[in-house]
Amino acid sequence: MQNILNEEKMDKQQKPRIGIYGSAPKDSEVFNKITLILGYDPFRVKEIEQDQMIAPVCGRAKTFGAHFTIYDIFTPTDLEKQIDRVRQITANIEPFDFTFSRFAGYVRGDYQGKSVYDDKSKTVLALDFDNESVEKFGQIHKKITTCIQDLREKIEPEFDKEIFRNVPELWQLIQKYGAPYVLENYEPHLTLASKLDGSNVTLAKLINYLNDNYGKEMLNKKIPFDRIYIFQEILGGKFDGYFEVIDEIFLAK
Repeated sequence: MQNILNEEKMDKQQKPRIGIYGSAPKDSEVFNKITLILGYDPFRVKEIEQDQMIAPVCGRAKTFGAHFTIYDIFTPTDLEKQIDRVRQITANIEPFDFTFSRFAGYVRGDYQGKSVYDDKSKTVLALDFDNESVEKFGQIHKKITTCIQDLREKIEPEFDKEIFRNVPELWQLIQKYGAPYVLENYEPHLTLASKLDGSNVTLAKLINYLNDNYGKEMLNKKIPFDRIYIFQEILGGKFDGYFEVIDEIFLAK
């Protein structure tokens, strides 16, 4: 029995989970501000002194650092093949500029202990994109999501939950694509906190704080999008459960 457990543990260590994400350019002013808010740098695998207004509500968002989802957490059947597949998909996609248009709240159930869908509680605080970029990110997301399913092992624990099973339209997407916020449900945003209490008062207070302290440096600034990053889950050690950047995939030159 112990040998079986050891083999299962070894297999898990050999196949850490990944996410296909975008980010602001490393070391740019916007990236540095986002990293200050989140308190973690996934490029350097390093904690940063975190903004103390956001820290109590940051939740699991901190473990990813500055990222926005192209395709969410999954266990690849073959990491090298998966990365090569993404390179093929993105080889003809032209780089473009995006802007963060505002701070906003989102209804999410991934990391909460209860369902938030009945009352539409906004438990996630994020940066929104300009409308043109939302459309472009949606096109990239659709291409990648529909083309890599043969390289995905299973439904991950974050999504194999009753709160999703109780929302049929989300559960159908999870069964087919491994995640609930895909295709018609895809809403690109950069998460800054994922443990809000769901009250409009809390959300408004935090948005006002971010506007006052970060808005001038972060909002409506042109940011280049010319590459996609592969984030990989860290297993063991000080940063167990955090994610680090292991590869970057450039768009068409």
